[in-house]
Amino acid sequence: MKKPVPARRCFVRPCAMWKIGNWSKCSENCGGGIKIRDVHCMDTRDKRPLRPFHCQMLGAKPITSFRCNVKACSEWNLSAWSECSKTCGVGIQERSVYCSEHKQCNLKAQPQTTIPCNIQPCTEWITGTWSKCSASCGGGSKHRMVKCVNMETNKTEEDSSICELEPPPSAVQMCNLQKCTSNKDNICIKDRMSEKFCLTLKKLGRCSMVAIKIQCCQTCQKFNVTVRRKGIARGSSRGANSDS
Repeated sequence: MKKPVPARRCFVRPCAMWKIGNWSKCSENCGGGIKIRDVHCMDTRDKRPLRPFHCQMLGAKPITSFRCNVKACSEWNLSAWSECSKTCGVGIQERSVYCSEHKQCNLKAQPQTTIPCNIQPCTEWITGTWSKCSASCGGGSKHRMVKCVNMETNKTEEDSSICELEPPPSAVQMCNLQKCTSNKDNICIKDRMSEKFCLTLKKLGRCSMVAIKIQCCQTCQKFNVTVRRKGIARGSSRGANSDS
């Protein structure tokens, strides 16, 4: 007869247990957060993970999360912003932010304690020297260079609008606005005073005076011509006498 089997396997189901990890930190410090942990079904002999149904005989799976820090959050207390640390070129404003109850304000919603301010570059209008006037009279213009310069880099800014916190200096200026006088204004047409009066002034030798020369220009011109001709006649008579 065949010899009976002396042994057989039993309880072929693996020895399993729930492996439970540590609770995490609460996700919120107030207002209701969540703590979580890892729970796995493990083979106690081989130390390998098993499917959850192998641990069902041990009871329900332990919880993996629960709510924490359910107390309502307190409001943050804020002070006024300080003055900007710089007038241009990016400064900083600061303020105090604190919670009246220790760790009872929402840390994720904590307001900013610093912000940038006066972020525009430090610029200034720079001017060159005036050019020569385009006209000597009658109204001309002169020009000069006006540019927006970054005082930190000492470079000209292509966008001059960043300098327009102050109005730009004038780049053009009118000059020599006085009326132009032509030679025609000095042409003598007739005496401005009576001929008799001008002859009297001529005899008194006043034609050398500028004002009389203008008022009695016709008479004074005749006088000059007459004198010039008499001088020429006298010179020619003397020459004739010397030749004789």
